[in-house]
Parts: sequence; structure tokens; C-alpha cells
Amino acid sequence: MKSADKESSTDAEHRQIQTFLAELPPEVIINILSRLHVGRLLCLRSVAKPWRSLIDSSYFKNLHLHHSTQSKSNLTLILRKDSDLFCVDFDSLNDAVELTHPLMCYSNRIRVLGSCNGLLCICNVAEDIALWSPWIRKYRILPSLPSDRKRDKGMCLCGARVYGMGYDAVNDDYKLVRISQFVGWDSASFESEVTVFSLRRREWRKVDDMPFLLCYTRKMGIFSNGCVHWVVTRTEQLDKPASEVVAGFDVVNETFREVPMPEMDRKCQISVGHLEGWLCIVAKYEGVGVDVWSMKQYGVKESWCKLFTVKQVQGVGRLKSIRPLIYSKNGRQVLLELNHEELVWFDLEGQMVNSVKIRGLPDFFEATVCAETLVSVDPSKREDRETVGKKKKKRDDFLAEGFKLVL
Repeated sequence: MKSADKESSTDAEHRQIQTFLAELPPEVIINILSRLHVGRLLCLRSVAKPWRSLIDSSYFKNLHLHHSTQSKSNLTLILRKDSDLFCVDFDSLNDAVELTHPLMCYSNRIRVLGSCNGLLCICNVAEDIALWSPWIRKYRILPSLPSDRKRDKGMCLCGARVYGMGYDAVNDDYKLVRISQFVGWDSASFESEVTVFSLRRREWRKVDDMPFLLCYTRKMGIFSNGCVHWVVTRTEQLDKPASEVVAGFDVVNETFREVPMPEMDRKCQISVGHLEGWLCIVAKYEGVGVDVWSMKQYGVKESWCKLFTVKQVQGVGRLKSIRPLIYSKNGRQVLLELNHEELVWFDLEGQMVNSVKIRGLPDFFEATVCAETLVSVDPSKREDRETVGKKKKKRDDFLAEGFKLVL
């Protein structure tokens, strides 16, 4: 008897919820859904066909992505150590949970080649490359490339190879850039070979070579403002002391450009980063500390400003590396990765460093900020504006009726 009462009570609650949702305008329901974690959205796809149609649409995927990045919700830290990947929820920063990635590791490490809009690009020692969404558990193995060896004109084997991933907003395409550089036997000359993989076309193709020399062969490109960036030196200065600059690869035009540098003391080691939508330069002064610069208007030299300075951190020892990852939600702190060994909050006003305690944190790692999104490794077919407009109106009408009928 009690069981029957409980069942009828549950059914009554469900009917009340359905009645309540049925009275809400579709745009309100869409706004609520856009704030949910991907895991819950995947479950809600089975509620009704209109919900599945909505959640699977490019419109909703972009809305969910925009809300996640603007509000700093649904963000995750991806930590790599050797052949393992871990994720840490940004809101709680409590536990590091191991992820099962799609590549064979052959008892060796994997590399994170790039991250963009929730997609991760990873690679193993055999040069197998996968574009992977941990959130919807889908991946695509990229077609292999022939060995890039140069034996002509006195060039030795490939001396450096770096990657970078970015999003082409004009063509709604995700692209992976590979730069291979070949140094001459005389160590005074070099050549480069640049290839780009297009997810929409699902193919690699060669583009114009890069007119710069890579400075750091183990650092992947940083995507910001439509370009993938590396620290380089100018080719015409190979016979002079190296002067580090930043070069960007425009993923739409597929061309390189030099980014103007801020006015700063050049006796430092620089690296590039991305913070709060801006391109950043991290200038490390040995034994002193680190300056973090941000370019507020991309491509404009005068828009560089120094965000903050981190001096030698007490209890950390020698500062080998600092990477700014993300601002706190209140904007008063910045999450930093120190020496690939720990995460700390840097208080911008008090200039203090507070360690972040995370259960299961690897003892040595590389951190990447990644949004939990519905972005797929299977891009939808492009359509002209007229067709899209008609389908959007049809979908809106369908959703409006569907929500009322089903809920």
C-alpha cells in the first residue's frame, strides 16, 4: 500500500513538473538548458525529440559554449603526466579524476598539442594524433603524414616539430598546424615546412613556409585572437644574438605575421599564453621573478600593458616556469601553474601566493584550461544563409509546438 502511494506521489510530482515546464516560453527553457553541464544535457536528449533536436543543433552548441566561456562555468583543468590525463573541476578544485583517452601509449608519454572550444588534440610517441572531446566521448584519428625529411641543399633531418590548434570562425572549421624545421649541417641555415589539417575537409595540405626560426621546440602553439602563436627569432638575425619575438599563424588566411612586442627589458626568457581572451607574454627574469603582459587590442603595440608581477615565491625554490591559466570568477586572483609541480592562486591586490590543495594531483604535470562543450569532431555540413534561415524558423516553430505537446 505504501509502495502504491509512493508511486502515485511520484507520478503526481512528474505531472506538476511537466505542467510547470509546459507553461514556460521555449526561450526560457533554452536559456536554462544552456547553463547545464554536458553530462546532464546528454541525458536530457532522451526526454523528447524537440529536446534532442535543440541540444544537437549548432545554434544551441554555440550558445552553450558562449555561456560557459563568458561565465567561467563548465570549465575544467586538464592535467597531463606522462601517458595519463586527469581532469579537475574549476568550480571546486577538489579532486583530480583520471580520464580514459583514445590513444595507445606504448608505455610512453602522450602530448597535448592544443585545445580549443572543448576539443583536445593529443598525440602519442608513434605520431598518432586524435581530436577528442572527453565530454561527449567522441574522437577522430587524423590521417597520417609522410615522414618530413629534408636531404637536399645540405639540410639534415627534422630538427624541430611543433603543433598548434585553432578555430577558423569564418569557415566554422578547426585546424591543426604542424611546423617542421630542418637545420643545415653548417648550423647557419634552415628550412621549414608547414602543413595544416582541416577538420571540415578532413585532410592535410601544405601552406607557405614560416619565415621565422622556432625558439622552443617542446612548446605548442597558443591560440588567441584567431591566430596560433609561438616564440621565434627573425631569420635575418641568425648570425647575431637571438632576439625573441612572437609570430602568429592566422587560421583563416593561413599566413604568418609578427606580433609587435611591448616595451620591456629584453634580458629575459619569454613565453606566450592566453588569459581572459587576450594574448599574453610571460617574461621570466632569472632569480628575480616574472612579468605578465597582456595585449588588449590585438596587433596594436601600444595596447600592451603589464598585468602583474610575480616575484620569487617563498618556499617554492627556483622559479623554472610560471604559466597563468585563468582568472578567478571575481577577477581578484589568477590561477598559476608553478614549475609544473603545483597550482597556486596569486592575489592581484595583496601580491600573495596561496597554494591550491587538490586530491590526486600528479607530482609533475602540464595544465590546460578546457571548457566542457558539445562541440563535435564531426562538423555539420555548411549551408547558405537562406537555407539556414528557413531551417531556423522551422526549428523554432517545431520547438515551440514540441515543448507544449511533450511537456
